[in-house]
Amino acid sequence: MSLQVSKEAGVVYDPVFLKILEDIPGGVTIRTDRFKTTTQEIKKGALLHADTTSVGLYDLVKTAKVIHNVASDATIMYVDPRNEFVEGEYIGGFGTVHAPTILTITPGLVSNAVLLASKPLKGVATNAILFEGAVAATNTPLYAASAVLRDTVEVRRDGVTTLLNNLFAGAVVRGTVDESEMPYFVTAADKTALTARIRFA
Repeated sequence: MSLQVSKEAGVVYDPVFLKILEDIPGGVTIRTDRFKTTTQEIKKGALLHADTTSVGLYDLVKTAKVIHNVASDATIMYVDPRNEFVEGEYIGGFGTVHAPTILTITPGLVSNAVLLASKPLKGVATNAILFEGAVAATNTPLYAASAVLRDTVEVRRDGVTTLLNNLFAGAVVRGTVDESEMPYFVTAADKTALTARIRFA
């Protein structure tokens, strides 16, 4: 006796995307030289920025949430481990025209300890969302969000030994997302950049 399927019904629940109205035809290519050496995959829901130098190339928009208050004269701070910052990048969002350089990042289960090359000049409170700065003397993000990664993509294989190049992935440009399910934190500026196309629920 064989099994016969007489009717198919049901709804597939996607924890990130509540509704997808439009994506980029043919997908996009994600730049891979900006990830941490321990990163194995970039999860769906990550924000992407369209590179201005190459059509179809997209960069990951980097953010980090502050775990403890950061004083204006601090040279070390603690952020949520869910971030892709690496040493040598600028981190901004302190409310001044200054984005300190990251000297070192010490990973932890609860938080990452970030050693700064200079003081932020203005403190921020717990849960503040910081962003990757364009240059040291600015309060402007390096990248503004223009799309949302549709599916999780593998960055490295064989543990973390093999960095994959030319990562092709789907990118959503119109729809509704559940912000609480997104893999990284979203700044108010990124929400504004996506306001006309992406609804955050």
